[in-house]
Amino acid sequence: MSLSAACPDDLEFAFPHAVNLAELGQSPMDKKIGYIFCTELMPSWHELQLMLVNTLRKDLESTSVARICLALDVLTQAPNEDVIPAVDTRLQSLLQHQSVGVRRRALVAYHTLFRQDAERLARLEDVIQRRLRAEPSGIASISTTAGKFKQSESLGKLLNSQLQRQYRDSGEPSSVISILRTLRRGELKLEPGSVPVVLDFIKRVSNVPMRAVLREAFMLLSTVSAEELDKSQLSSTAVTSIRHFLSSRDPNDLYLFLSCLSCVDPNTWAGTRPNTVAVLDEWEVQGIMRLLDSPDGLLRKMTLKILRSVDPIIVETYYSQALHNLSPSLSLSDKNEYVSRLLEIIDMQDANDIDQYARHLKDLFSVVEGGEHGPTEYLPVLDLSVQRILNGIRERETSSRISCVTALAVSLIEPEECVGPTLMVVISALVSEYCGKVSTSPAEMLRGIATRLTSYPSSVQDACLLTMLRLSVECDEVPEEVTAAVRRLSQNTGTYLRRRCDQFLTLSTQRRILAEIISRAPSSSLPDFLFALNSYQSTPNTASSQSSRTTSSGSQDSLNFSPSRGAASARQLRYEAYAAPQPVPSLRYLSSPRRSKASVSSPEGRIRSLSRASDASNPLDELSKTITPGELTLAAAQSPFYGLETGRIPEPVTQPPQDDLASRVDLIALDSPFIAEPAKEVSADTDFRAAWESMENANVRGWCEASLDMIVRLLQSLQYRMRVIATDQPPFEGELKVLVQGPEPQQHATLRLREGEDESCLWRLRCDDLELRTSIKRLMENM
Repeated sequence: MSLSAACPDDLEFAFPHAVNLAELGQSPMDKKIGYIFCTELMPSWHELQLMLVNTLRKDLESTSVARICLALDVLTQAPNEDVIPAVDTRLQSLLQHQSVGVRRRALVAYHTLFRQDAERLARLEDVIQRRLRAEPSGIASISTTAGKFKQSESLGKLLNSQLQRQYRDSGEPSSVISILRTLRRGELKLEPGSVPVVLDFIKRVSNVPMRAVLREAFMLLSTVSAEELDKSQLSSTAVTSIRHFLSSRDPNDLYLFLSCLSCVDPNTWAGTRPNTVAVLDEWEVQGIMRLLDSPDGLLRKMTLKILRSVDPIIVETYYSQALHNLSPSLSLSDKNEYVSRLLEIIDMQDANDIDQYARHLKDLFSVVEGGEHGPTEYLPVLDLSVQRILNGIRERETSSRISCVTALAVSLIEPEECVGPTLMVVISALVSEYCGKVSTSPAEMLRGIATRLTSYPSSVQDACLLTMLRLSVECDEVPEEVTAAVRRLSQNTGTYLRRRCDQFLTLSTQRRILAEIISRAPSSSLPDFLFALNSYQSTPNTASSQSSRTTSSGSQDSLNFSPSRGAASARQLRYEAYAAPQPVPSLRYLSSPRRSKASVSSPEGRIRSLSRASDASNPLDELSKTITPGELTLAAAQSPFYGLETGRIPEPVTQPPQDDLASRVDLIALDSPFIAEPAKEVSADTDFRAAWESMENANVRGWCEASLDMIVRLLQSLQYRMRVIATDQPPFEGELKVLVQGPEPQQHATLRLREGEDESCLWRLRCDDLELRTSIKRLMENM
């Protein structure tokens, strides 16, 4: 079943029926369905809106509480100016309705309809205050609307007086919960006379505990200054009441402790002011420091903010020690996590100083990717750090982003500056995205990247070449030393990077074509630039027309680089395009010695190994072949030994029918002179897609310089049962699928292979069994 989005015009026929259902529905649920359909899909200018207004007025005037509440909910969710004259009088009368639910909804609907009318809102505030004075216990029914009057002094004074009186009369925390919530939602200040009430409330509630109410009470305390808390002589009560949460192992309790502690001025509990005593003991302070190493990122962030509010030197000292203790022997995953936590500290420290943030980044990676961690070309890229830095910079204002990129790009033009692979990926992505906006010269940045190209792994070199290609369009002329550096890299690298180098050498001199590619990119980011570049190459018509147009005009901006394989002309193909594949005899058709007798008796039989079948036209090659024991046995069955006199082996095996052979074309023809047993296959009942999706959390991927034939041949050497699904068969068309079964029936591995150019392959492996996954991964990585 396929789903498609419908336009409102497509549902025009249903609007009359929906209005009739809203008006004539037998039950509130029927009427609700009609209302929802109209409010969600009917345009505000539709002619049937007038009928819907009339229906709302009738429901508001009904004696049924359910119908009145339904109409008020519709008014709140979909306010309409056209409905105000029809419901104004009735809505004011509903403010005095005997039903609490109706009164509460009427208040909300009235505020929603008249939120732009200051006179009406003032009248509504007077209604709320009169009701609060007449019925103090009814605050629960008006708290939602009362909280919408932000920073109202008269309402704040009334609520503070009600808080003190009700708590004094009842002494129960539950009697003032609604008042506390209304004060917080309305952003109303807590008066000094209410502070002891809230502190006592915190003391009682923290033992239950009522987490949400406790946090709301602390948020109210954040509106009170430290001097006012000191005057109450109960300033330490709040922190003392929650200190037992610090020793809990529950992350929710730890979060509650930190969130409440952050609402209190540190001068009241940290002992940083003269003549003040710290509320927390030494072991409790150590417990807070240990939260900096918590696996929960939110707890770490809140702890950093609290410690920095106490004394910024605490955080700076912790950062310096953590950076100094970074061990070169950490695994990649541990190092990734460690550096990511150090970046959390930098983000928090330099949230308002972008230049200091850039300096801290360079200092951090000068240590993380320093000489003691190994040569630069062997250092891995810390992907978590790259993601965190790029996301953090993009969340800042435009001017701050450009300043940060400029500060980082300066590292490229300073020869003595050490730029590791992770920082280079960050700079490459940012320079490509903000190219043309930074003040640093593009030619100088090109020189800086080119001089460092050979000191990075191939993945970083690829990103650098893309950035250099993006920078070249901003230069009037690419410096000669840059071109020479790329040529040297092209001579000493693999096939993939050699194509990227050729691409740079070609397109860097064709600014008009390169500018057109950049204009097609969805955004200025480096991945989108790569997408536009690949899309331009994979469009043969564009490339050929552009090339022919520029060639005829004598321009030098001709597209000389090779297009993708899909764009190759028919003359360049070594086979007829889209021709049917030629059947290749499989090893399963070769006769074993046990069947030689039957094979000889066939008048049309012939025996031929796969390797000799391909070289039948060359008798000298056949003379150099080693005769296998099986072939010798077959030869001995014929007299005289005429086949051995000339070195030729008789070939009496009957070849299977052509149609049957074509239907069973093998993926690989093993070029071995020995007769092998057929490969063991996995049961066909095992579904590849289901097996692939069931092992989603056990992913491994990589790139190898080997053909699909070679990979399957090496997988067979593992002696596991396996099933191969062709590239044109589902699922995942375009990829070769291999399902491997381990020693145990429940052990499976799924492998997806996508063929690249020049005998290369991108592979993805999923396997829950560690031993089986390791053996296959090691095999793939050693190709």
